[in-house]
Amino acid sequence: MSSKPSAIDLFCGAGGLSEGLRWAGYDVRWAIDQDKSAVETYCENHGDRAIQADIRETDPAVDGPSIEPGKLDLVAGGPPCPSFSNIGQSKLGSLEDRSVEEDERNVLYLDFLRYVDYFQPRAFVMENVPGMLADTVSVESDTVQESLPVESEDKTERYPVGEEVPVPEVILEEMENLGYSADWVKIDAADFGVPQHRERLFFIGRLTGEELPNLERWRTHREPTDRERTQRMQVRSELTERGENSQTTLEVDSCVLPSFERDREHKRPYLTVADAIMDLPPISPDGEMPPTKATEYTLPPVSPYQEWVRGTPAGEEWNEQDLNNHEARWHNHQDLSIYKLLGHGVGWNIGQVSTSLQPYRNDVFQDKYKKQNPSEPASTILAHIQKDGHMFIHPTEARSLSPREAARIQSFRDTYWFPESRTNAYRLIGNAVPPRLSEAVGVAIRDVILSDRHTCV
Repeated sequence: MSSKPSAIDLFCGAGGLSEGLRWAGYDVRWAIDQDKSAVETYCENHGDRAIQADIRETDPAVDGPSIEPGKLDLVAGGPPCPSFSNIGQSKLGSLEDRSVEEDERNVLYLDFLRYVDYFQPRAFVMENVPGMLADTVSVESDTVQESLPVESEDKTERYPVGEEVPVPEVILEEMENLGYSADWVKIDAADFGVPQHRERLFFIGRLTGEELPNLERWRTHREPTDRERTQRMQVRSELTERGENSQTTLEVDSCVLPSFERDREHKRPYLTVADAIMDLPPISPDGEMPPTKATEYTLPPVSPYQEWVRGTPAGEEWNEQDLNNHEARWHNHQDLSIYKLLGHGVGWNIGQVSTSLQPYRNDVFQDKYKKQNPSEPASTILAHIQKDGHMFIHPTEARSLSPREAARIQSFRDTYWFPESRTNAYRLIGNAVPPRLSEAVGVAIRDVILSDRHTCV
């Protein structure tokens, strides 16, 4: 029997949440997702612990892991972001007696709670987008009794008919009705050692006791001071003058792997795009010089983050390690010309570009061009990167980011493999929970909620 806290991962995707929990000392015993490529990626990196299935069609007692109710430490997961605007019309439903046909409203967080209800874990964590905070449920007269928590003593008094109820408030009451103390918190991945600004919402609950983790206490990074910004620009300029292919190792900054003990007291400046990717070999869309795909490193790591993210095995030299998923997508001449015009951190909405240069009708598809700033954390990596990459342009090369560069910005290590299909890799990376962020959340839950049973590692 493992001495580590046990966990399962619902809506596991490519495994970012599980990876971070593993770093935090958890034994993630089982996972589920309906996406074939996601499950293939998960199993490649975590072993055959994930099953491919539509969670709405599963029974946790039959299809779930062989863990007795009450014996599981953590249920984790990130239900796909539903459209909450229609919940008032189609009802939130109850946790019981729901068929797949009735679930077309796609309120998948209820399936997350079905598993919580069955396994009765000591804690749970549910990740979602912060946009949920702006969503409300309109309480209709004919849906009050069915759409609100079944154990609410006076639903009509708590939620008067016609009132717009915040969705997080409804979700929290669903969680509390299962016997859990719960709350939500919005955090930015950049505050936890991820080289990217990515705001996410986390619902955390515990079965016994009242104290919930204050994730602010686990922050390891912060905005740099003006002096630190200037130093970064000077170092970046020196690196450029020496040439991108220089064999000289430079410390871009002192941002090493976060310690959730040490760095909570002395927070470090945010990790940047340069910290994350600028050691990777050049690649080009046309495939001449440099090539379209690189499978070997040409530089040693030039920042502590790069040294960590490569994960070079002990006793192996940096240039003996294989490089995966570093391949440029094709771009037409028009896009390449626009990419070259943009300065670092500069973005143009499609509609601001001359009509003759617009790739889409801006009244049909809103998009923008954005060149990433090497001296700042990246903008949020989205699954949309699989479409065209206009929002994720490389700082110094006229192309969009490669899957490996996007994965690094999401804090996946280079040893983490993604499908050979570049489009699928982009999508899975963009949808993933950054492992470093999930590690921080996992450590907080472990230390505050689970520490009385398990020794912290």
